[in-house]
Amino acid sequence: MADALPPAATTPRSPQPTATLIWVSGALFIPAILGLGWQVLAQPALSHRLLALGLLLTGMEQGRMAMVDLRQVAAVGQQVSDRRLLRFYSVLRLAIAGQLVGFYLAAWGGLGYGTGVIMMSIIGFNLAAGLQLQPAADPPLRSVGWRERSGVLLADGLALALVGLWLTDVGRVWIGAGLLTIALSYVAVKLVQGVRSPR
Repeated sequence: MADALPPAATTPRSPQPTATLIWVSGALFIPAILGLGWQVLAQPALSHRLLALGLLLTGMEQGRMAMVDLRQVAAVGQQVSDRRLLRFYSVLRLAIAGQLVGFYLAAWGGLGYGTGVIMMSIIGFNLAAGLQLQPAADPPLRSVGWRERSGVLLADGLALALVGLWLTDVGRVWIGAGLLTIALSYVAVKLVQGVRSPR
């Protein structure tokens, strides 16, 4: 009698974003960034120019972060096979797609609605991801609890509330300046994190 076949492997397949996908994920932000640059120059209202400038800076950083995050998924996927990584990868792709929709909407003139879509995508990612990828660490996957995420979610919620006020035409210049300040702070924090992270 022939030996029974071994049971099918239950280990999940690790996600492996290709170099092409990583490059394309960043390149897709470029037309929207150029469109936002045009909005900064062409919008007649100061409030719109401030918001467009904040989105332009945020779009540059989000395009870079999309590539960084996908590279980290690829690097960690070569080290471990974990269902949490598969879920993180799915959430990340949805977040990048949502952000692209928001940036293109803003670049075409729907600044307030585009910003709202972007913020909802960022909040959705921060709510659903729950992981920090550290390819050079052991282990390379670390769960991030609600307490650690609370500060980021609070800042995201504040930005979304400001966008809602901007859409209702309440103090648009001040809100535009506030959103630009948040964008500058976000970009500065990400740059500092990038400098401090191990190569």
